[in-house]
Amino acid sequence: MESKYHAVFNTAREIFLRNILTLCVAFCMVQVVAAQSTGHVSGQVKAANNQPVEYASVALKHTDEKIFKGVLTDSLGRFSFAKVPHGKYKIVISSMGHQNHTIPNFELNATNAQITFSNIQLKDDAQQLSAVVVSGQKKVIEQSMNKMTLNVENSILAEGNTALELLERAPGVKIDSDGKISLKGRTGVNIMMNGKMTYLSATELATLLKATNSSSISKIEIMNNPSSKYDAAGNAGIINIVMKKSLAGGLNGSVNFNGGAGRNARYGSGFNLNYRTSKINLYGNYNYAYRGETEYLDYIRRFSDAQPSLSRTSTQRTETNEPLNTHNFRAGIDYEINSNNTISLLVNGNLGKYIHDSQTSNLMSNRQGALLSEALTKNYDKQSWQSLTYNLNYQHRFAKKGRELSADLDFAPNRFSSNLNLDTYTKPNSSLPDGNMARRIGTVPAKTDVYVAKVDYTDVINEAIKWEAGGKSSFIQADNNLVYHQFLNGNWEYDATSSNHFKYKEQIHAGYLNVMASFGKTSLQAGLRGEYTNTKGNQITTQQVFTRDYFQLFPSVALGQELNASNQLQLSYSRRIERPNYGSLNPFRMFRDPSLYYEGNPYLKPELTQNIVFGHVYKQKFTTSVNYSRTTDVITWVTGQNDATNTTFEQPKNLPSLINYGISFTAQIDYFKWWSGTSFANVFRSEYDLEEGRNKQTSFSANTQNSFKIAKGFGAELNAFYNSKSVYGIITERSYWAVSAAFQKSVLNEKGSIKLAINDIFQTNNFQNDTRYQNINMYNRIWIDSRRAILSFTYRFGKQFENRERKTGSEDIQNRIK
Repeated sequence: MESKYHAVFNTAREIFLRNILTLCVAFCMVQVVAAQSTGHVSGQVKAANNQPVEYASVALKHTDEKIFKGVLTDSLGRFSFAKVPHGKYKIVISSMGHQNHTIPNFELNATNAQITFSNIQLKDDAQQLSAVVVSGQKKVIEQSMNKMTLNVENSILAEGNTALELLERAPGVKIDSDGKISLKGRTGVNIMMNGKMTYLSATELATLLKATNSSSISKIEIMNNPSSKYDAAGNAGIINIVMKKSLAGGLNGSVNFNGGAGRNARYGSGFNLNYRTSKINLYGNYNYAYRGETEYLDYIRRFSDAQPSLSRTSTQRTETNEPLNTHNFRAGIDYEINSNNTISLLVNGNLGKYIHDSQTSNLMSNRQGALLSEALTKNYDKQSWQSLTYNLNYQHRFAKKGRELSADLDFAPNRFSSNLNLDTYTKPNSSLPDGNMARRIGTVPAKTDVYVAKVDYTDVINEAIKWEAGGKSSFIQADNNLVYHQFLNGNWEYDATSSNHFKYKEQIHAGYLNVMASFGKTSLQAGLRGEYTNTKGNQITTQQVFTRDYFQLFPSVALGQELNASNQLQLSYSRRIERPNYGSLNPFRMFRDPSLYYEGNPYLKPELTQNIVFGHVYKQKFTTSVNYSRTTDVITWVTGQNDATNTTFEQPKNLPSLINYGISFTAQIDYFKWWSGTSFANVFRSEYDLEEGRNKQTSFSANTQNSFKIAKGFGAELNAFYNSKSVYGIITERSYWAVSAAFQKSVLNEKGSIKLAINDIFQTNNFQNDTRYQNINMYNRIWIDSRRAILSFTYRFGKQFENRERKTGSEDIQNRIK
């Protein structure tokens, strides 16, 4: 029986091998014949100053003007056409800012099968150059299948605002009162700057975004399902903030000034400079901003007792004064060693001071409404930080078009300090006849150093298939030493129960492979990323050490299909991770007042998400997206309560799971020649699996951005958004909305512009939350300083071309530093 099986197997194998051999020979003969009847055309396009012209349109035409194929030049101005049938052709090249260039008729045949045009030089078009700033504007919001782009440079409303305030108006983005960012109802968004994570805690990230002025931002990219090339962090997706950098030759730049007020004054100024020669590009910018802000916070907390008659209610009102002074700078140099090799140096800096000066009244009453106690708290917290990034970048372009190698080395030292003074006076009452004064001071010196090495390689197999691979290693060291003292018996005494010294080390090593292929109307992207993580937390105060060591694989797949000229489909899947940031892991305790504090949790586990998105684009104007995701070990800030001491605290915990699914619709419409807009609507459902029960809600959000051309040189914008009731962990967030408007007038021969922006005209952008879980019954409302008017002036000089981003390797770590 066994020999009979082997005989059948051998016969089948011989038939299979013969057929395969026949097919291979036939395939080779076809390839030889095809190679004999086709040729190759290539060339390089340069400007008048001998610089390569990127993204020029190159059309290969038959002599009867029919286009055989069109391509764009690469970063060195190169183009190529492969497998071109023998015949007579001509080439037409067009690029913004240059006159069209035609290469007259030439013939491709067996004796002349490889034709190269080595130095095609375009002439400048003075009329186009003068019109670039005026008529070359992109839309404020651009939607594609894979991402949405908010072009900050083209938005009148963006002027005088911060990066955090810009994100609040981005479609699908929601920011709560603590600075936590969610995308389409899901938290765990990876915030990047120029393609790199920011490695800050949620609070510090919010402070950094508040400290980043819109005048230094080029655009904001929102990616719901990024490929394996990107870090696996960010369960809900990636938001990439791209800073300005000019491509124009010679000296060019801009200066800007702005001023205005909400409840307090706001003002700022800055400049952008760029100088480019044939070999060197020098660039830099600086922005200073002062933001005065006053907020009002209401908390109503109900405490229970074994005897219901002893239940109590705390009614708390806080008024804050929060001035913020920030300095942002960026300086770099790109040196082109030759046409294939470029080396770059870059320094990013963000320095600032922030003061939290608040006064809180806390009224404690019994079940019948009688006043039990009244306490007054003054909280004065002076914070300062210094965040720097040093980057060395090398880029090599191989002779083969599409093959590139880039490498980055980064060092990012971050320093943060906080000096807290907390004084609480409890007025005399029946149980405290003489009243009481409680005083507390705290210092938080913190430092975090980030080291990153990164390499990326891109290559093309043919015109249809491209692949990329790379590796990245990051090393992080954080040291936070929180020291509290209490004033007792006439002396300042060390508070060992609240003080904490915490050291944290983390290393992440990653590698990825990503393949992109296009076959006719079908496109495919498939990738796999592997990440090894090793962490160690040392709570020196209590001599506790926490370690984690794990390896995870993160696949991603995206399949696209063009049905016809009007309809495109895409189905994508990815697995992603959200690691706890360093602030969440640090078990130190931060007080807002004696009865409300925040503390970290060193036992947090990373959360993992499976995400599926199905999208449809109609006529490049209407995009529909259906998404489903499931997250396990959801990291969520959870409120706790001690009824015996009348205290409330917040701590991050891992909830069992979160299921989120929904449908969104984006429409980009030119209603009239003078009115264009982008509208976004999203219906989604979030279901949190809690330790006890579930918290679930179907929610709706909408956003509309409209641009108006009122007259020559005069334009306007109108933005409105609405967020319905939603849930986050154990919290239910009530609905809120806002309307903003802005106006712009071009001056000084259209080199300058004056803008007036009015944000949240009706002052409706306020946060209200309800928490009903276990023994917690709490309501809070935060009246943020959202209504403000800003007047700004910008003047541009030199040639103004589209900006490009300059990426480093460490920005994906800065998001989690504390």
